[in-house]
Formats: sequence, C-alpha cells, structure tokens
Amino acid sequence: MKIPTNTVIESKPARVTYRGWFINDETLLSHWKVERRADLPFIMAFETLLRLGGNMVIPGTGKNAHIYRQAAADMGLIITHHHAEPLGAEMFAQAYPDLEPMYSKYPEKFRALWQAGIDAQKGMRVIWNIEFRGQGDKPFWDDDPKYDTPEKRGELMSALIKEQYDLVKDNDPNAVCCTNLYGETMELYKDGFLKLPDDIIKIWADNGYGKMVSRRQGNANPRVPALPQQGDDGAHGIYYHASFYDLQAASHITMLPNSTEFVSQELTDVLIHGADDYWLINCSNIKPHAFLLDLIARCWRDGTVDAVQQSIAYTVAYYGLLHRSDVAQCLTDYAQFTVPYGPNEDDRAGDQFYNHVPRMLISQFVKDRTSPADDLRWLFDVPTLAEQSTHCAEIFQKADYAVYLRQCEKTAAELAEERFL
Repeated sequence: MKIPTNTVIESKPARVTYRGWFINDETLLSHWKVERRADLPFIMAFETLLRLGGNMVIPGTGKNAHIYRQAAADMGLIITHHHAEPLGAEMFAQAYPDLEPMYSKYPEKFRALWQAGIDAQKGMRVIWNIEFRGQGDKPFWDDDPKYDTPEKRGELMSALIKEQYDLVKDNDPNAVCCTNLYGETMELYKDGFLKLPDDIIKIWADNGYGKMVSRRQGNANPRVPALPQQGDDGAHGIYYHASFYDLQAASHITMLPNSTEFVSQELTDVLIHGADDYWLINCSNIKPHAFLLDLIARCWRDGTVDAVQQSIAYTVAYYGLLHRSDVAQCLTDYAQFTVPYGPNEDDRAGDQFYNHVPRMLISQFVKDRTSPADDLRWLFDVPTLAEQSTHCAEIFQKADYAVYLRQCEKTAAELAEERFL
C-alpha cells in the first residue's frame, strides 16, 4: 500500500526499554504440535510477543529455553534467563545428577557451566542474568548448609555474581547484565549483605499474585515491599506474574485471580518508582492469560493503561463489535468471583487452590490424622487437622460460580448464534 506523501507517521519509543515474556511451566505448549511440528507453537508465541511490542524473551523452561533460543534470536528477540539458571547455563543438577550441587565442593564445574552458557549464546543479543540460587529454584544454602548466616550467604553470592559479571564483560565489554532480587535474594540485598556491580539492572518481583511484595515461600509470608526507593537513579526492572505456579493458591491454567484494575495500579506504581528498564512477564502457556498480557503490553508501550478501556478494545479485537460489552463484562467479572482466602487484597484463589489444598488435607489424613498438615500453615495455623479441614470447607463454600457461569454461557450462546447467522 502506498502511503500518501502528506501523511504524518509518529513513532514513539516504548515506555519500558526491555520488555518480554518468560514462557514458563509451559505444559500445554510442550504437548501441542501444529502441522506436526513441536517448534511451531513456540514460534507462534514469539510472533505474538513481537506483535505486542515485546523485544525480549526467556524462550522456555529448562531444556526448552536452550532448544528454542536460536529461533527466538532469529526472529529478532533479545534472550534473557531464568533466575535459577544464571547466564542461561545448564543447571548443575542436570549436568551432574550424581553429584551434590554444592559450589563449595565443585567450584570449577560451576564455572565451566557458566562459560559454556556464554559460549553457546555468542552472536545473539543477550541480557545476561547473573545470579546464584539453588537447584530447583530455591536458596542455595538448602543444599550447602555451611552457609548458615546472612553474612556468609551474601558474601558468597556477591563474589559469584561479580565473577559471572567479569566473565560476561571479558567476552563483551558492552554487555548488559541483570540480577533478580527475588525471595531470599531481595532480603539479603535490603539488609546490606548483597553487593552488586553498579551498572546491572536490578529486577524486583511481585509475589505471584500481582502484588509488588516478596512472595510466600512455604509457610513464610513476610510481604516485604519489592520496589526500589523513589529517586534511586540506578537501572531497575520487574519480574511480574500473569501466571504463577506455587502448589498453594496460584493461577497456572486460569486467569490471574486479581482484577485488571488492581494490576494497572501496581504497574503504575512500578513506573513511579523508576522500574522501567526491564519488564519480564511470566506468561506460562500464554492463551489462558491473553487478556492480562494484552493489558500489560499496553502499559509497557504507553506507560499507562485504562483497564476499562483496555477490556473493550481487547474484546473488539477478538470478538467483534456486536457483543463487546457482554464479553468484556465476562472477562472483568472473573476476578470478582474468585474466592478470598486471606486478609490481603491479593489473597484470592487461583486454580491450584482447588487442587492442591484438598490434596494436602487428604495426604495428612492418610499419614497422621491426629496432627495438622504442616504445609497448610500458610493458610490456617491451628493445632488439629479437623480445624484445618473445617476452615478450608468454609473457604470452599464461598465459591459460588453459578451466576458467573450463567453469564458466560449466555454470552457464549449469543456469539455462537451470531456466527451461525
């Protein structure tokens, strides 16, 4: 199409510099083939990200990240890495399954894996994640108990992050590096035990439910605010969850249980605090979270988003004009019907709550019905299993999706009728 000579085309830079997805816990994508090709769903995901204005990706979890990163790079995306896989290297436990994953015992093996990760990504545009967490995404001292104080833990992490930083800079002096202030790492940083190079991007994380506070780990939930101080002129970003996987109350295959208005407010606050250098969004299998991913993309492009207007725009794009208000209402009402389980505004239940909480109760009943389930103390810390069961039953009884189901079924029938006509 020829563009008239008097047409003015304005191209604005995106509000966030590096913006992309972490394709994580991608069970649906990994078991789906398009045209008999296992790679095509991932290529479709990369294309979708580009259409939303993204420029960065972790192209899968574990081996998938390695398998598909060349395809992502070939499509023009910047590669970055999961916080449990520094430099995109193979995890120690995978490379050496018969060895204890302890840096204190095998420092050279860790170093060799890091260098191999760097070598495997030569020629790609990369934002290098430098980090040191334990295997399986947990504190490293779970595997190496000699690091039993914050001082010892911070000292080792600081030294290894600096070592990884030097490895990257030796290969490319202009390389961009980042590190995640996630879980125990954020606590060490805030308490002054973790020292970082001045020019790396510090990535703050939400708690998995869209709130910018530290995540619940097991039964511990300190909810430490997870944003830089206003006025901090260093480079900052966020790791934010459209999908989460915690085997407690998270939303893995359904939408985030909190509203788009809530998310919009949180992301606005993120920008106010200056975390606009890097946004990595956990998108999981993408399709169940498309509505929220669209809102986040509008925010990373424009720096602001009206959740109500976004819902209408999204609905028109996907479903057409005729039933846009009804469909938008179905999408936005989902969070209203999710079940609150705790005192905080973001304590609302996703799909894992309905699967894993009963499993915890049943497992404890089989094991020892006289004692409470220890791994349910985050929800209700009482002395007996009977009291836990009663409390959980009361929460489940709050779940009344009948009205919402009728609303969605009516709208779906109207859409089907329109297509038939």
